Amino acid sequence: REHFFVIKIGPTYQDACQAYSRHLEAWNDIIEKTADLFMRMNTQQADLAATVLYAAKFLQKSKNRQLSEKDIFVEVMQWKQRRRPPLEPSQVGISIRSLAARNWLSVTASQDLPLPKDGLSV
Repeated sequence: REHFFVIKIGPTYQDACQAYSRHLEAWNDIIEKTADLFMRMNTQQADLAATVLYAAKFLQKSKNRQLSEKDIFVEVMQWKQRRRPPLEPSQVGISIRSLAARNWLSVTASQDLPLPKDGLSV
């Protein structure tokens, strides 16, 4: 069962928008792209996607080569090895492949990426 938080804007929202509008405009495309991605996910999918993106960024800094889907998969599974319940390998594979398909990751495809037997269900 999922629990959700409802966040409502307060009375200073309009003032903040005006005060920071110049800064927000510079980030508008990124904000919209991020909102578009995460509104398509439930809480668990969003957590996994954030982990995949963070792992990819971490690996990119430490490697001097193009990353593969499997590189990111191994890193995510190592980072989340103590998670309870444990991550389902095929869900990690789906998340990596889906983020790559949406141009959130620049990776080479891996033939041995764990994916569901019945195909990609995102």
